[in-house]
Amino acid sequence: MARIGGKTLVARTLDAIPVHGVRETVVVVGHEAEAVEAAAGRRDDVTCVVNASYRSGMGSSIRTGILALAKETDGAMLVLADQPFVTRRLLRRMLRAFEKGGARGMVAAAQGDLVAPPVIFSRKYFAELANLRGDKGARSVIERHKEDVTLVRVRSRRTLSDVDTKDDLEATRGLLEP
Repeated sequence: MARIGGKTLVARTLDAIPVHGVRETVVVVGHEAEAVEAAAGRRDDVTCVVNASYRSGMGSSIRTGILALAKETDGAMLVLADQPFVTRRLLRRMLRAFEKGGARGMVAAAQGDLVAPPVIFSRKYFAELANLRGDKGARSVIERHKEDVTLVRVRSRRTLSDVDTKDDLEATRGLLEP
């Protein structure tokens, strides 16, 4: 719900999602769900789902999002709301790589040896994602299937950084606000 440049982090993330190539957008909310939904703004193309088990960790949020997808969904892009440097341009590049990758099945952002969200998973990984438990995120799925991952390189490690602390937030504001 933190604001950078007059927008909440969640609204910034939603604005970065490409309109073309994405059929549905699911926002998983947990702590302060109503406030986060309001911060996301009312959008016809966005469905908010509540993860009642959010205290158990990221795995439950990923599971909630995967289970909320339409049955005909071919792939899921996991984008974190606390990564304000992720751009629409990067997400478009990742979608193009996913479309070309076919059978490989995963596309992840990378800088040097850092492989991080956003990540796109084909349907064949949905069961594994839905079975994540605790605070394990999707990294375990990526590591089990390294040969299936196409990496989309970014120039700066900052692109993949997230806002976890007040100091992170202030530093990010210093870079993104006029």
